[in-house]
Amino acid sequence: MALTWEPKLSENVHDLEPGTLAWLRQLGCRHAVFQPSARLQQHDRVGGGKPYWSTDDVAMLVKACGEAGMTLESVMLPLDFYPRALRGADGRDEEIAHVCRTAEAVAAAGVPMMEWRFWPDFFFDEPVGVRPRLGRGGAVSRAFDARWIPAEPFDDIGTVGAEEMWERTLYFARPLIETAQAAGLRLSMHPNDPPVPVMRGVARIFSSPEGLQRFHRELPAEANGLTFCQGTFAEMGVDVVEQIAAFGPRIRLAHLRAVTGRVPAYQEVFIDEGDLDMFAALRAYRAAGFEGPFVSDHTPGVTGDTRWGHTGRAFSLGWMRAAVTAVGSDGR
Repeated sequence: MALTWEPKLSENVHDLEPGTLAWLRQLGCRHAVFQPSARLQQHDRVGGGKPYWSTDDVAMLVKACGEAGMTLESVMLPLDFYPRALRGADGRDEEIAHVCRTAEAVAAAGVPMMEWRFWPDFFFDEPVGVRPRLGRGGAVSRAFDARWIPAEPFDDIGTVGAEEMWERTLYFARPLIETAQAAGLRLSMHPNDPPVPVMRGVARIFSSPEGLQRFHRELPAEANGLTFCQGTFAEMGVDVVEQIAAFGPRIRLAHLRAVTGRVPAYQEVFIDEGDLDMFAALRAYRAAGFEGPFVSDHTPGVTGDTRWGHTGRAFSLGWMRAAVTAVGSDGR
């Protein structure tokens, strides 16, 4: 079938082992998005424990994908490369130099994009009010409720106001974006999740469209792009389709995560049961000229599935392919 819109479909994968890439290729994907563990300093099989990646390190990832008939579209910058920068602590300049070196290596190895985050309170479970909850048919999904957030501040982070977080973020991002711009690398930043203005005394400045818009005004270079996580935007309680149109030129990567509810309480669900009209969202991406990559992002745990969720993600990818085919062939 000839399609007038055929964006890149992929998935966030935690490794690029032959079995993982074969699974992805068998599902019809030709593009890989490498998202290793956020905190990997003790387990880094890419850089061997260095506080940065070299061109040779990244070239090995590109080679692994090529041997599997895949293209490596993006890599995630590990948070373990810049803990002092996240906290505004002494030693952050050295970390930022290593991060810029990593960005140059990613570009030199031929990977077009690097994803990154910047919030010191990066957790995705009980410390930020997220707990398991049963969903459709007993599938295990993630749910957030503001009432579940612990009252006390984080032991090792303390209280961080909004202006202090802006200072830390811009101090880190400015040289990174300048380096990426010079190297021809696209950057894609993921917004705060859960998107609450303050988490246990720590300001989350990227928990709203307004914060993201300010960031792009502060650093308007073309290299400064956005991971448009539909789940996170839906959790904000905004009109997701309108936001796709608003951020269209900045969107580098899209997460098709589905949720029901919004802050202060929501639950992640299967891709076909969220509150958002996914077809309206896909038409908005198409109208904005976005060609991918798309990933399903999170998936509920299916009975008998692997810890990583191969079965749930396969369901999501099949649904995505059918939906993209429908939108790409209807001429609208």
